[in-house]
Amino acid sequence: MAAGEKAGGDDAAAAAPLLVPAAAGRRRRCPGCRTKERCEAHPGIPYLNFFYIWIVCICAFPHLSFL
Repeated sequence: MAAGEKAGGDDAAAAAPLLVPAAAGRRRRCPGCRTKERCEAHPGIPYLNFFYIWIVCICAFPHLSFL
């Protein structure tokens, strides 16, 4: 058998995707699904989310004076 040949020659099974499409596998309240959709809708670096984390860290710093 050559490197690219399949046993049985069933091309339809070879062309079928191995994973379920995202829309069919999405659950309504799944936080992972929501995050994945948000990442797909807005590609790039989430600077606004980093800004929120930075503000929380700055606000929490004075409360850590015991360290």
